[in-house]
Amino acid sequence: MTACDVVVIGGGIAGASAAYEIAIRRKVILLERESACGYHSTGRSAASYTENYGTTVIRRLAKASRRFLEAPPAEFADRPLMQPRGSITIAREEQRARLEAGLARGREFAPGMREIDPDEACRRVPILRRDYVAAAIEEPGSQEIDVHAMHQGFLKGLRARGGQIVTGAEVTTLARRGGSWQATTPGGAYSAAIVVNAAGAWADRVGALAGAAPIGLVPKRRTAFLVEPPAGVAVAGWPMIDDAGEEFYFKADAGR
Repeated sequence: MTACDVVVIGGGIAGASAAYEIAIRRKVILLERESACGYHSTGRSAASYTENYGTTVIRRLAKASRRFLEAPPAEFADRPLMQPRGSITIAREEQRARLEAGLARGREFAPGMREIDPDEACRRVPILRRDYVAAAIEEPGSQEIDVHAMHQGFLKGLRARGGQIVTGAEVTTLARRGGSWQATTPGGAYSAAIVVNAAGAWADRVGALAGAAPIGLVPKRRTAFLVEPPAGVAVAGWPMIDDAGEEFYFKADAGR
């Protein structure tokens, strides 16, 4: 039984960042089921920094994170974590009301958001169909995040603060005994006063091991396509595009 102060279950961006911060004052062990951290949603994210997404709490957290992401500690990463890339949200005619409501809400956290002419949206991203785009809004302050550099910065920083990362360590049992939590994995057992459940879409399964009631988390497949742009169309400098119904998004990636 390996003892520590805090066991963090899940090595994605949530678990890695939590473990990094906790390790300032506590001995931390991070347990990751896969052979490498960040295998699931972290490695397949939109890689976009936006203050116009999610609940009020999420938007406040995003806004509060900007300073760190723009100027992380010198030892955190060897390259910038963010690069400029605005975003444009488009709407079909029947989505106008939803887009207008999104603009009003978005301006509470990102005052620079503005409505733009559909012709401008189509000029800046010429593969958009003009007969599809009835309205559009822009978030100029949205940026591109180097998710890999950020994630690795948290993991590297965790180790530098004395934390331990164990991969291939799926938690199979989790029980409270003698005032501490005991977690067993195929590679060993661990005990800690506190467990952080950062298992992402599998957090309900981990919670169930500890006797927690489910909250409805369901793992789902995430699909992305890389496609060639039309002949003669340069994608460099495009903003990210998403739709008012949150059904799809696309952006330039390595010329595709």
